[in-house]
Amino acid sequence: MAIVKMKKITVVAHQSQRDEILDLLQSNGCVQIIDLKNLSEEVEGIGYFKENKTVSQTEIDYNKIKFCYEFLKQHNLEKGSMFAKKPVITKEEFDKIGETVDWQSIYSECKKIDDDVNSIKNRKNKLVIQIEQYSNWSNLDISNNELLKLKNVSYFIGTITKKYEDKIIEELNSSFHDVYIEKISEKQQDVNVFILCHREDSNKISDILKKYGFTKINFELTLAPEKQIKAFKEELEKLDNDLKVLNDRALELCEKIEDIEKVFDYLSSKLELERSVSNLIKTQKTFILQGWIPEFKEDTIINSLSKNFSDAYISFEEPTENDIPPVLLKNNQIVEPFEVITSMYALPLPSEVDPTPVLTPFFLLFFGMMMADLGYGILMLAVGLFMLKKMDLEGESKKIIKLLVYCSIPTIIFGILYGSFFGGIITFKPIWLNPVDNPMDVLKVSIAFGIVHLYVGLGVKAYSLIKSGKVLDAFMDVFSWYIFLSGLIWMLLGSLAGVGGVGIAKITAIAGALIILFTQGRENESIVGKFFGGLYSLYGVTSYLGDALSYSRLLALGLASGLIGWSFNLLVGLLGKGAIAYIFGPIIFVAGHTFNFLIGALGTFVHTCRLQYLEFFGKFYEGGGKAFEPLKIKTKFIKVNTER
Repeated sequence: MAIVKMKKITVVAHQSQRDEILDLLQSNGCVQIIDLKNLSEEVEGIGYFKENKTVSQTEIDYNKIKFCYEFLKQHNLEKGSMFAKKPVITKEEFDKIGETVDWQSIYSECKKIDDDVNSIKNRKNKLVIQIEQYSNWSNLDISNNELLKLKNVSYFIGTITKKYEDKIIEELNSSFHDVYIEKISEKQQDVNVFILCHREDSNKISDILKKYGFTKINFELTLAPEKQIKAFKEELEKLDNDLKVLNDRALELCEKIEDIEKVFDYLSSKLELERSVSNLIKTQKTFILQGWIPEFKEDTIINSLSKNFSDAYISFEEPTENDIPPVLLKNNQIVEPFEVITSMYALPLPSEVDPTPVLTPFFLLFFGMMMADLGYGILMLAVGLFMLKKMDLEGESKKIIKLLVYCSIPTIIFGILYGSFFGGIITFKPIWLNPVDNPMDVLKVSIAFGIVHLYVGLGVKAYSLIKSGKVLDAFMDVFSWYIFLSGLIWMLLGSLAGVGGVGIAKITAIAGALIILFTQGRENESIVGKFFGGLYSLYGVTSYLGDALSYSRLLALGLASGLIGWSFNLLVGLLGKGAIAYIFGPIIFVAGHTFNFLIGALGTFVHTCRLQYLEFFGKFYEGGGKAFEPLKIKTKFIKVNTER
């Protein structure tokens, strides 16, 4: 079972070769660098690299190119097709991207446009607020400049509360003979007023206004409000034109977005390489690198390093007991997509077995039984093959689409066995049975498959124990349950189906129970502890009963998907044969079956995973391994051909 065996590689070379060696390792993409900084405290005469200045400069460049990419992406009107293939370039071309593309000038221009746009938007917001302020005073047809020309006249422009309006007017008119009061506008509880008076009365009028909470306007009246609003609107129009010019220039720069994407990939890979330097340690003239490498890549790295760095020291060693190497799964083409299912739960520990090959047939079987429709299966197959053919998929996304294709096959098979095509829109005789007419038969088969699934899970546990030299533990912890459970099942079949040999079944069950009772508490120190430990383990037989019944969902989801599809077909049939049927029938059929297909596929996937994670993995699997993450060229927009 396919956990790749890891070895620890150590490279010692002159410091002048450091960057070239790291570049070579990144191109090969098969060494996960180990962080050696903690060793510097234990070994005399060595230190670690603190070349923060270089890293910081690359980080600055990376942040610039990231801004540049996001700016152009925001303005680019041509959206990339999801079926577009990534351009492929050589490693030599990739290394020269920073020199061949004048990205700094593009960045500078993007930054200037962005700053100008933000400045204009801020100015526009300010103008809009000012226009709103001046609109309340648009009836005032005089400016500050004109008022300042009046030598013997003082004026007040501001706001009073509406409830004091009459009192203020009355008090001013009664106290002063030559005061002019004009109500400019009114908004909610505020009244905007303009007051003219003789300069000698200015202080007295001011005191009266203060008494009633008069507030002066907080903006300049260089022009009369109406003229000022007109000037603001003209400025707004000019700013809109400036924005259009900047936007047009941004659109022209979008023609360079493919170059920027290449530089983005180049700088992100360069940044990762430089960050890896901090994991190395150094002496006065050399550096030391350690990492994890898949055993099957050992010869490749030796040949590459020896060919280019003949004076470098290279060694490989097996992991020690204290080492926890990363986990890399390697399976054949059929099993490989199902690694996604395992990694969604947890990668196995290096000491465990990879459950993926054992999981694969049961995942296909259970998915097929629950989805179980010929039409849906063909749809899944067509969508999956189309995406594999047209889309440039890599890594986990490619595995998921392959998983979709593989799961379509048992869906088609069970659709034929159950006689279901889009919920029965086309009827044909099932090869096996109709689950609606014979639910109990499907239930019996489901539970039988479940028991086999649980037995295989126990078998994997036995395999792991025997592989690690614990043969006796395998007998006491696994084969005792085989004996006990097989005896109980035999007895049940004897009482329900008249299977013979019930007496032997009872002896078998009792023998298995006694082995469990007297061995499962063996890790406890006292005799009482050992007995009750075994008794508690024996009580665990109830969990096996619950696990077996859990497989009844194979029937339940298969029925649900089929009946929901049948319901939509029934709705279409109720429309009759008139014009309404021709108009709404296809709509109901497509929308209904699309809904049922998506919900059914999601539910089937979730419940199939649940049977693997809870019932199957619960028998033998712990998980918790760390994924193998080698230093490699990670790109988002292009592919780099590293073959030399």
